[in-house]
Amino acid sequence: MDESDAAVAPTLVRDIGAWLADNPLDTAGATLATIVPATVGRPSGGPDLARLLGELTGAGPEALRAGETLGEGGMGVVRTAEQVALGRQVAVKSLKPGRRDAAGALDLMREAWITGALEHPNIVPVHTLGLDEAGYPMIVLKRIEGVAWSDLLDEPAAVTARFGAVDPLAWHLETLVAVLNALRFAHSRGIIHRDLKPANVMIGHFGEVYLLDWGLAVTLHDDPTGRLPRAADATDLAGTPCYMAPEMLGLEHGGPLSERTDVYLAGAMLFELCTGQPPHVGATPTAMIASVLHSQPELPAAVPTELARICRRAMARDQAARYSSIAALQRDLRDYLHRRGAVHLIAVAEGRLGELVAEAAALDRPVEARRERIHRLLGACRFGFVEAQVAWPDHPSASDGIVRATAAAAEFELVAGDPRAALKLLAELDAPPPALMARVRDAAAADERRLAELEALGRQHDRGVGTRTRVSLATMLGLVFTGLTLVAAIEPAWLPRRTYPRTVGYSVGLLVLVLGLIVWARESLRKTVVNRRAAAITAMLFVEQTALVATCWRFGVPLATAEVLMMFLWFVNVGAIVVGIDGGLWPTLLGNAAGLALAVAWPAHRFVFASVVNLGFTANALWLWWPRPPGRGAVTASAPASSRSS
Repeated sequence: MDESDAAVAPTLVRDIGAWLADNPLDTAGATLATIVPATVGRPSGGPDLARLLGELTGAGPEALRAGETLGEGGMGVVRTAEQVALGRQVAVKSLKPGRRDAAGALDLMREAWITGALEHPNIVPVHTLGLDEAGYPMIVLKRIEGVAWSDLLDEPAAVTARFGAVDPLAWHLETLVAVLNALRFAHSRGIIHRDLKPANVMIGHFGEVYLLDWGLAVTLHDDPTGRLPRAADATDLAGTPCYMAPEMLGLEHGGPLSERTDVYLAGAMLFELCTGQPPHVGATPTAMIASVLHSQPELPAAVPTELARICRRAMARDQAARYSSIAALQRDLRDYLHRRGAVHLIAVAEGRLGELVAEAAALDRPVEARRERIHRLLGACRFGFVEAQVAWPDHPSASDGIVRATAAAAEFELVAGDPRAALKLLAELDAPPPALMARVRDAAAADERRLAELEALGRQHDRGVGTRTRVSLATMLGLVFTGLTLVAAIEPAWLPRRTYPRTVGYSVGLLVLVLGLIVWARESLRKTVVNRRAAAITAMLFVEQTALVATCWRFGVPLATAEVLMMFLWFVNVGAIVVGIDGGLWPTLLGNAAGLALAVAWPAHRFVFASVVNLGFTANALWLWWPRPPGRGAVTASAPASSRSS
C-alpha cells in the first residue's frame, strides 16, 4: 500500500492520524503510544455495570495511602501507594481523567479480571480490585521495583552494570524468552495480549521479568460471565502501530485475531532488539499502514542469519506462515541462544582461517617460519570449528570450516614441497576435496619414488656396508704384502735371486690371489658402489703392477728401479682410494708418499720401506674399519665410523 492507496482505508487513516496528532513521532518516525479502541459501537450484552460497581462498595481507598505517579498509559494512570493494613508498597492503576466513564470503567475492570486470572511468575499479581474516591474502579497491583525494558534497549553498558550481562544481545533474548513464558501461559487460557512492546515489560532489580498492561487483551473463548472481551468482537483499531500485525488493522487486512497475532508482536520486539528500532515507522499514517500491511522486515546484514530467519518467520504477513505457537517461537530462540556460543566460535575460527590463508600466500617469508604459524592457526581453526560442531551439529559452516582450514594447510605443504605432510593432513578428513586429494597423492607418489631412488643410491654409496669384508681382505692382503716385502728386504739364503721373470710371476700370482679373494667375497663386495670400486682398484693395481714390470723388462730398466716404480704405482692407487672411496686412509697415503721418497733416496732399502708402508696400511685399515658399537667409532674425512660398524 502507498499514498495512492490511502482511499481504500479512510477510517484507518483518520484514526491513526488522530493518534499521531496526540502522540508526536520521535526522530526515527515512531512512537510507542497505544491506540485505545473507540468507545462508540461497543458490543451490547455485557455485564450490569451498576451491579458490578456496587459489589466493590467497602473496598474503598481508606486502606491505601497514595504516593507518586509512576506512569500513564492509553487508558489509565499508575501511582504508588502504601497498603496500610499490610504496610507494603503497591501500585494502583486508575482511570485517566479523560476516560472516567462507563466504557473506561468496564475496560479497566476487564484488565483486572484478565490479569487476575493469569497468575504467573512473569505477570504482575493483582492484589485487589476496588473503587477510588470518585467511585471508579482501581486495580491494586504488586509494585515492581525496576526499569522498563524499553529504557535498556540502547544501553548495553547499563545492562552489563545492572545485571552483569557479558553478552547484552543474549541477555535481551533471554528476557524475550521470559516474556514468551507469560504469553504461553496466557494462550493456554485462551487470552491474547495484543499490545506487546518493550515499554510494556518491566525488569526488576534482580532480573525479574514482568509482562504488563493487559488492557487490550481479549479472549478467544466464549465467556459466559461476560467479563472478558472476546477477540471476535474486537473490530476497532487497537494496539501500537509501530509493532502491529496486519490483522490488527481490521478483519479485511489479515484475518481474525489469534495466538499468531501475539507471535507477530513478539517478532516485532525481536526486530527492535536486532535493529534498534520498531519495524513500522513512518512520518504519515499512510506510510505506517503500508509498512504494517507489507510486513516484510528488512534486517541489516550484521544480524546473525539464524536470528534474522526467526524474526522474518514470526513477522510473516500471512498468519499461516508464522510460527504456529509462541512455544515454537520460544523453542527456536532457545536453540539459537544455546547455539550462539557456536556462532561466536565459528566467527573466531573464520578469522583464524583468514589469517592462515594469508600466511600461506606470504611468499616473501621463509617457509619454515610460515609453516610454524600455519600449523598453530590450523590448530586454532580446528578447535573453534570442532567445538562449534559439538554445540551445533547441523551448522554447515562448522564441518565446512574444518575442511577449508585443513585443505589450506595441505595446499601450503604441497607448494612447500612436502606432499607427505599434505597427505597426512587430508587423511584426517572424512571427505577431503577430491581434486586436491588427487594432486597430493600424485605428488606424494612421485616423492616416494624419488626417496626410493635416493635411498637406493645412498645404499650404493654407504661406506658402512661390507666393513667386515673390507677388514678381512685388508688384513689378509696387508699381512701378505708386509710379509713378502719383509722377506725380500732380509734376502734369506733360501730365497731365489730376484729376476724379471720371477717378479712378473709374483705379480701374476698376487693378481690371481686378489681375484680369488674378490670372487670369494663377491656377495658382500657387490652390494655397494664403494665396495665394487675398492675391489676394482685393488685388482687393477696388480694388473698395472704386472704390466709395469713387464714393460720395464722389455725396455731393460733395472729391476731395482722397476721395484721403486711399483711403490709409486701403489702411491697413485692409494691416492685414488682416498679421494674416491674412503678419506680415512689418508695416513696410508702419507705413508706411501714417505716410503716412495725414502726408496728414491735409498733404493737399497726399498723393501724395508715398502714393508713398513704395508704394515701401516694394515694398521690404518683395522683402526678405520673394525666394527665398533654405535657412537664409539673413529671418524674419517668422508663419513662417521659408526656407519661402518655394520
